[in-house]
Amino acid sequence: MKSVKLSLLFLFIFFAIFTACGKPSAEAKASSDFYEELSRLNKVLSEINLKYVETVDPSEITKAAMDGIRSVLDPNTAVLDPKASDNLKLATEGEFGGIGIQIGIRDNMKTVVSPMFGTPAYNLGLMAGDRITHVNGKPTKDLTLDEVIDKLRGKVGTDVTITILREGVAPFDVTITRAKIVVHAVPYAGMLDKDIGYIQLATFSIKTASELEEAINKLKKQGMKKLVLDLRYNPGGLLKQAEEVSELFLKKGNRIVSAKGQAVESEFNATRNGIIDEGTQIAVLVNQGTASAAEIVSGALQDWDRAIVVGKTTFGKGSVQTVFPLDYDGSALKLTTAFYYLPFGRCINKPEYGIRGHGLRTATGITEETDDSHIADSIAKDTAVRDTQVFYTAGGRKMYGGGGITPDVDVESKAIPWIAQIQERMSLYFRFAVKYRSQLGDAASKIDSTWKIPDSLFNAFKAFCDADTNFAKMKSPAQIKTDELEEVLIKEQNIILGDTSKILKDSLITAVLAEWRTALAKRNESQTLEIKNYSMNAIKRELIAAAQGEEARISWMLRDDVQLGEALKYLRNDSLYKDKMKGSPKDAKKAVKK
Repeated sequence: MKSVKLSLLFLFIFFAIFTACGKPSAEAKASSDFYEELSRLNKVLSEINLKYVETVDPSEITKAAMDGIRSVLDPNTAVLDPKASDNLKLATEGEFGGIGIQIGIRDNMKTVVSPMFGTPAYNLGLMAGDRITHVNGKPTKDLTLDEVIDKLRGKVGTDVTITILREGVAPFDVTITRAKIVVHAVPYAGMLDKDIGYIQLATFSIKTASELEEAINKLKKQGMKKLVLDLRYNPGGLLKQAEEVSELFLKKGNRIVSAKGQAVESEFNATRNGIIDEGTQIAVLVNQGTASAAEIVSGALQDWDRAIVVGKTTFGKGSVQTVFPLDYDGSALKLTTAFYYLPFGRCINKPEYGIRGHGLRTATGITEETDDSHIADSIAKDTAVRDTQVFYTAGGRKMYGGGGITPDVDVESKAIPWIAQIQERMSLYFRFAVKYRSQLGDAASKIDSTWKIPDSLFNAFKAFCDADTNFAKMKSPAQIKTDELEEVLIKEQNIILGDTSKILKDSLITAVLAEWRTALAKRNESQTLEIKNYSMNAIKRELIAAAQGEEARISWMLRDDVQLGEALKYLRNDSLYKDKMKGSPKDAKKAVKK
């Protein structure tokens, strides 16, 4: 009986592999060979079961084989146990417990795609691109993405400690208290001036389209004539919601996206006319954290010339995951079954993400939709080589393949100084604001964007940081490298002199290192003064949030938003906007042909 069970499990696994891999080349094996290989596999399993030196647990071998599927196929394909399957469902319902991040795979490392606004992770300064190397001291290298997600979630009020590897900063631990995570699709909507509206769209969960439509109608009543749709750090989500959101801006019949794979070929078109007038100028903000469903929307609006796209090249997650139930206990197979293609042929998925069979273009059948809001592959770099294949928008504007959505206006966001990153991560702005707010008494509730920051505040904040022992231990990347250099010099000294001490005997080198450390300390001090405005605005941000709520906080942060400023430059200048939208009528015919 045990042998039969083991064979049946592997029979299913082998069928899954065969279905996913298909025939990526002319040398692929014929289907008859598939059954020969299956017979051979069954023979191996039978021999293991009957003759291995010890009794074999079928579940262990099955899990090992299932994990092996991922290395052959792609990081998004996984066999989910009942708990992981339930977690996947929770993400689509818009409410769950955890720390508030979306994570994916980048360079084979578990990586933060984006922190969710207002969550514990966001408040503690976690950033897109942070690599999670450990969870509660356990390395994540050998864990699946779903296993890491499962460890991050837990009972509300409990703590989880994660180790972060961030570019230019030594690895550090962050202890985060889990909270009830409620995902609001539209965390903020408001007017930027008398006729330009702004909507921040954070995710694509079950109520996204209805929340967005409500926000649009609200702004139209306030006089909105132009719109900024902010999809930055939006990790995506439900395909159905991507369709319904796109419909709000397009004409009935416009193709939104198509999905193609070996056993899948489907096309999604707008089923109604949009609620935004065709002549309304729209700017869509994107960045490296814009993924999946958010890329479908931004790409569809770009292809139909309904919006200019501003920011940085998006994430490039254009693969479709379909969930297949496996058995009665709730286990399921999450399998990559197709790629997403924009209306005029561009594939959203970036080929460098290691998905087997990226060249597949034809298929038949219909796929199910599934949520992929927290399983994006990686955060795409804008340095990726673009495909030489040329595509055209409906109006004849030239676009290139290569995956992701390349913005019409490329603009980098403002970099955050490393000292400010540390202060954000350690919640120093938040903690100081709490202390300062208690000193203000009733006046704290009246703080808004017009509140003037007193000159004495910065010195008080600086003293607050200096008194924090953990902050005092933090070192800049240059200071860390200096310590590493000293360690190398000591080792070299030990090899030459046979000295086992931890002190450098070379007085000249010792003096140079001491002088260098003094110079770095002075530089850190000067950088602290240079970011004075950033620090004061960050403290004001926290005070505004406490007094007026999250919407007031976001409104304040938008004030110095570089990418938003660039989008407004186009929306406030009709000729500049129309020039960016200008295409060739001749090339427009090529788009229709495709």
